[in-house]
Amino acid sequence: MVRHRWEHAVVASHRTQRAVVGREAEDLAARSLVRSGWVILSRNLRLGRLEVDLLARDPRGSLVAIEVRRRGSVGAASPSELLGARKMRALRRQRARLPEGCRIDLLLITGRPGKERLRLVRGVA
Repeated sequence: MVRHRWEHAVVASHRTQRAVVGREAEDLAARSLVRSGWVILSRNLRLGRLEVDLLARDPRGSLVAIEVRRRGSVGAASPSELLGARKMRALRRQRARLPEGCRIDLLLITGRPGKERLRLVRGVA
């Protein structure tokens, strides 16, 4: 199969766009959590092959690793469907690298820019 240079540019452009959308979602999530009394300790924390989007303390002082997902709409999808089987397995495997007692939550962002809805799902893995 012959590859053309423009194909690589399209793939790179898509990756760049996804990275920008992901960063904006994480920014929105962090701002919302801080307004709700959370303390953000770290962003994009690498734990082996796993990356934790946000590491934070909730208002009660519990340590929480937060996976941020942005979707246009989710319907009745479960957290495991939103994260995917591969990511769920990775979260469960890497849980040992997190401090004891650290909870793993999913912060789901839906809706159009400017009209987002945020939903926190506690203890997904």
